[in-house]
Amino acid sequence: MSEPAGLLSKVYTSTVNSYTMVFFSKNPWFGLLLMVVSFFDVYAGAAGLLSLLTANGLAWGLGLNRRNILSGFYGFNSLLTGLGLGLSFQPGPEFYLLLVATALATLFITLAFEGLLSKYALPYLTLPFLIAIWIATLAARNYSTMIPGESGIYTLSTIYERGGPLVVRIYEWFGDVSWPLFIKTYFKSLGAIFFQYHLFAGLLIAAGLLFYSRIAFLLSVTGFASAWGFYLLIGANMNELNYGFIGFNHILTAIAIGGFFMIASGWSFLWVILVTPIISMITAGFAELLGIIQLPVYSLPFNLMVLLFLYAMKFREKMQMKPEPVAVQHYSPELNLYIGQNSGERFRNKSYLPVSLPFFGVWTVNQGHNGEFTHQEEWRHAWDFVITDEAGKEFSGEGAKVSDYYCFDKPVTAPANGWVEEIVDSIDDNPPGEINLGRNWGNTIIIRHSERLYSKLSHLKKGSIKVKQGSYVHQGQVIASCGNSGRSPYPHLHFQLQSTPHIGSATLNYPVSQYLSYQEPVQLKLYEIPLKNEQVSNLAPEPALVKAFHFIPGQNIEYSSDNGTFPDGTWKVNADLYKNQFIEDSSTGAKAYFTTDGSMFFFTHYEGSRDSLLYFFYLSAYKVPMVYHRDLVTRDTFPPSSFGISWARVIQDIVAPFYLFIKPEYKMAITERQEDLAGNRFQLGSSCKLSVAGLNLAGYRFSLIIAENRLQSVSIGSGKINTTVHFKNN
Repeated sequence: MSEPAGLLSKVYTSTVNSYTMVFFSKNPWFGLLLMVVSFFDVYAGAAGLLSLLTANGLAWGLGLNRRNILSGFYGFNSLLTGLGLGLSFQPGPEFYLLLVATALATLFITLAFEGLLSKYALPYLTLPFLIAIWIATLAARNYSTMIPGESGIYTLSTIYERGGPLVVRIYEWFGDVSWPLFIKTYFKSLGAIFFQYHLFAGLLIAAGLLFYSRIAFLLSVTGFASAWGFYLLIGANMNELNYGFIGFNHILTAIAIGGFFMIASGWSFLWVILVTPIISMITAGFAELLGIIQLPVYSLPFNLMVLLFLYAMKFREKMQMKPEPVAVQHYSPELNLYIGQNSGERFRNKSYLPVSLPFFGVWTVNQGHNGEFTHQEEWRHAWDFVITDEAGKEFSGEGAKVSDYYCFDKPVTAPANGWVEEIVDSIDDNPPGEINLGRNWGNTIIIRHSERLYSKLSHLKKGSIKVKQGSYVHQGQVIASCGNSGRSPYPHLHFQLQSTPHIGSATLNYPVSQYLSYQEPVQLKLYEIPLKNEQVSNLAPEPALVKAFHFIPGQNIEYSSDNGTFPDGTWKVNADLYKNQFIEDSSTGAKAYFTTDGSMFFFTHYEGSRDSLLYFFYLSAYKVPMVYHRDLVTRDTFPPSSFGISWARVIQDIVAPFYLFIKPEYKMAITERQEDLAGNRFQLGSSCKLSVAGLNLAGYRFSLIIAENRLQSVSIGSGKINTTVHFKNN
């Protein structure tokens, strides 16, 4: 791209996003529509555009954060300031001088609020606009060349002057339309957000809002309706909502706390209703106070309410009254909900420190949590593990000697990294059938993994402990052997997690991070509790799979399609400022974010064109186990936003805060494994399916070939696309 074209692209992006950011969006079509609406009053629209271009230009010149400029963060407050001043004063050289100065001041105020509120992880919203326009309005009273605008006084004359008789007739038609007052006021309140005080502007904004986000539109109606109902109930003057356009504060607040800063849900809608009286009181109170100096309230109630709400949410210790805050902002209530909820389910155990099974090979849970013998009351969260043969027996021969038991003297490993806190290693092993009640736990090791997490391994073989108290151990390191000491009639390994470092401490209900379960069908379980009689083992990652899905920032991956379905191109592996890794398609700009822990590879989020090859790779490798078992099938669920808009998706968007009925399915299995001189060769088969009420709306099948420790090809099969893509890593 040439330098002038690149500059124009940046100016366009930063400008359009400045408009759409007023509604917490980055949708370019919505931004263009809002720009058109702002020019219903040509002078005001021009003043708003000039103001935001001035602010963005200064931001570029000062070398401010490029991403923030392109996102419109530094332009939308100056846009609102320009629109407000454009309606307040008649155009002229002196006015534009004041406008440019106010735009620059708005940027400086924006930076000040950004620095101040970012310390508390709070947004600055439209506070810079408020401060700047109030200061400019007060200052203009001392400037004799500033002539007040007449658009709010001689409305029809102004419209005739700026649009002619046709525009006047359109304005009068919308003014005379016999719709209920509630509906007309709602649309006028939407228009007032962009200083357009008529019905047609509100209709266009409502249409754009519905196109951008069904949830945001529903929230806007909910916020306004709750305000309308409160005003009726309390006996307030409804003309305040109709002519003072106080309603837009309720609308913006509803969108902000209902679906932008908080994940949309029944709880967020409830909070929208609950804060309505507070917004009304703030509006009425500050209207009286600011009326003394003849200043409008503008968006002050919205700012105060949202900041108070977000700040209050930071003091929660438990989310007994939700909603949940948005962890990663996608600038769409739907995406915030779908991706947030999907990630919450897929990675709900991310806060757990990973703990593995403390042994090699396949063992059986002889006694689980809430056991029938000893795992009861405050010690109920524990496991007893043994080794069994195909017949389910724990020993060979008659089982008269401890050495007859398959698990006796087998290695015991550290379940996680940590420091050895306590050791007992001098208690004799019992003959089968006998127990030592005096030394209940037998030979034991306690390991400290974190401040409030310890593991305890008991009934170990006498003299088998290979570590010393105070030493550091690594996950999987052999630390002892299974025995039959203490209250143990037959050889087994007792394993529990606890919050204190003492032998005999109460147990914690804490999951094992990853393991294979050999009950039919074989399953890979993540952060679950092994159950009684379940046969389990740790994961044994396949080096070829680990290397194939070990994408490194800076790595380039070239690809070419057999039949030209996708033009030849290159992917590049990158990482953002928050160390989130992603693969980016250089030709389309699409991005697929991923994470891996050495035993599982996950795609976490996709953004960009659904015509890109990267989109289909995201679908094909959504969740890839780094382990092999011929009967292992991996399943997962995509967020509803992974597929295009359809009639079902539109309905889902509307009811999504309350119920999800679209749950696209993902399935993967390793269908073939071969050994050759270059290492193992794997063929992975995966599929994704979107069906609603028995109707298949979308579906794909994929085949991935892993050879020579890298991804070699992906075959895509669907009704429209059938091709094989080959890869070359640089």
